[in-house]
Amino acid sequence: MFNLSQKPWFRKFLVSLVGKPLLKDFNKKSMHIRETQEELFKKFLEDSKDTVFGKKMNFKNIKTYQDYIKAVPVMDYEAHRPYINRMMKGETDILFPGKPIIYNTTSGTTSKPKMIPISPEYFTRGTQNINKLWLYSAMKDNPNIYNGKSLSYVAPAVEGEVEDGTPYGSVSGLGFSNIPKILKSTYSAPYPVVCIKNYDLKFYAIMRYALACNITIMIVLNPATYLRMQKCIMDEIEDMIRDIHDGTLRKDASLALPPEHKEECLALLKPQPDRAKELERLYKSHGEELRFKHYWPDIWLINIWKQGNFKLMLPKLDGFFPEKTVYRAFGYQASEGRTGITLGNDWDYSALGTHAFFFEFIEESKRNEENPLTLMAHELEKGKKYYLLLNNGSGLYRYDMNDIVEVSGFYNEVPCIKFIQKGEGITSLTGEKLSEIQVIDAVKAVTDDLDFKIEFYLMYCDFKEHKYKFFIEYGEKIPESKKEKFIIALDNKLKEFNEEWETKRGTGRLDIPELYELQTSSQSRMKESLVQQGLARAAQFKDLYLTKKENIYKELLKLKKQ
Repeated sequence: MFNLSQKPWFRKFLVSLVGKPLLKDFNKKSMHIRETQEELFKKFLEDSKDTVFGKKMNFKNIKTYQDYIKAVPVMDYEAHRPYINRMMKGETDILFPGKPIIYNTTSGTTSKPKMIPISPEYFTRGTQNINKLWLYSAMKDNPNIYNGKSLSYVAPAVEGEVEDGTPYGSVSGLGFSNIPKILKSTYSAPYPVVCIKNYDLKFYAIMRYALACNITIMIVLNPATYLRMQKCIMDEIEDMIRDIHDGTLRKDASLALPPEHKEECLALLKPQPDRAKELERLYKSHGEELRFKHYWPDIWLINIWKQGNFKLMLPKLDGFFPEKTVYRAFGYQASEGRTGITLGNDWDYSALGTHAFFFEFIEESKRNEENPLTLMAHELEKGKKYYLLLNNGSGLYRYDMNDIVEVSGFYNEVPCIKFIQKGEGITSLTGEKLSEIQVIDAVKAVTDDLDFKIEFYLMYCDFKEHKYKFFIEYGEKIPESKKEKFIIALDNKLKEFNEEWETKRGTGRLDIPELYELQTSSQSRMKESLVQQGLARAAQFKDLYLTKKENIYKELLKLKKQ
């Protein structure tokens, strides 16, 4: 039977049919950024003027941006939480008209996760259309990416329900599950496979399906995930080859599939003895040096994070891919919105999605002023660093992302930015967004459980070695048996308080922290040394519990117990 979905030219035609007009519209609006942002700003206010939040902030009488910043304070998630809690109980017209179709979940700065409300209009404008625009631009520059299959790694769309029955989960997973049927034919693994709850079995199933295919594009954002995928194949290669030969899925992975989709997933598997023989030959030839480039020689493009500390991990992928493979940067994105777009293979920056989101900025050097000046997107300057505030049209207003970005240039009038790092009080190696308060709460919970005292501790986020290091000065007469339990207990508490920590630890993208015992009086000795070097002021020295500062780390190493 003739199947158009298997024809690369038809896939390309469909992607172009949808994406080309979106790129044209973006280019047109990028020539008039101030007008575009002001129109969007007014639209967001008009749409939400009769909501609970809109009435409280008097949206009806806001005429200008200056009126807006006087009426609405800069807000973090905790300032939004009371409104979102009301929405989760079933109230409508709270932050935007109607109610969310889903809540996007991510780590909060406290032990409570964030629930980011996603309105129907936002899902179309801020997720689906931007995804289509990105996909078209990627295909335009790399026309061979649909000659074979794609390999993606996303979280499930639905992981549970809030009080009123609205689902919560992953917007990327929702987009993955709702892609048009014609493009689903390019998936190497069906959507239900990503819903497997056991991380090891999920990786096994994804890679077993993919290893049977000719992969030509990988949409896997985190460099650590590529390493985890490679490890999975090398650890399970014999079972995978057997499965591919027989057209099966290993029993434990098969049983882990969602029961209602198990039959349809297994029906997609067919015996492939020739592919199995080819993989067996490759494994015998390359042994432990077997890489993606050997069993998928036609990978034309990988979509990956290249900004912030992720760029430090990219060298670990050297030698993994064919020489022709393009590492295309994924645009600036957070759970609150896909707010940056990458439109070129050589871009290591993102054009702000000024056609879909309203942005504000605070210069990095002015962040801690009492009333720092906020700027609109057309007022930014090349080479300067800013904190970004987001208005996403889906319930977030003047939302402090606590992200530091740098303007690297302009696409027409649109600022192009690079993500530099999370701001104050938060660290992130692989997307876990660990906050200082989570570390404090986790340590308190562990010391309460184990019943012992700590004199001083500090968690260091080591970007170079891609791991966390926990420095601790124990109290007196702490038995070794309790010391040995501490770091495992701390890791478990962090899993409770930070769902992204649990996910990244479960998938192997993040290791358990390394523990270093400190000498006595380490805190005062560290402070004294920093003050003497002119790196801190004695009267203004702030106690730290989580840091990414190298000068602090160097001092801690000096105080490490031998």
